[in-house]
Amino acid sequence: MSKKVLRTEEGKKVVIDPEVDPCIYKAPVNPPNTGTSFTRGRDLYSHKAKSGDIYFYSHSWSMWQGEGESFSLLDRDQAIDFLLDKLETGGHAGLSEDEARELDQQYDFNLLIETA
Repeated sequence: MSKKVLRTEEGKKVVIDPEVDPCIYKAPVNPPNTGTSFTRGRDLYSHKAKSGDIYFYSHSWSMWQGEGESFSLLDRDQAIDFLLDKLETGGHAGLSEDEARELDQQYDFNLLIETA
């Protein structure tokens, strides 16, 4: 992988580098005894721009021949929704409570704060 350029809704360029940018959530990749499970996934990254702004983006990938990869910018709320979905999933593809606490400290997501 190498650097990619994504554009914000305002037309600003965000130069991402998945090899350098922090990976917030890494989808499982075909662990043993899963057959064809986990041969596609979506990872979540953060990128700190020169301006100091934090941008979030997803990387959708596939191990299947002929299926490409794609990158998409996400706003903060979309990144939080992505992570909340992973908290609901649990198990091998989910997000643990400890991981959620660490993300809360790093990005102030408040994933484990009840809002009901």
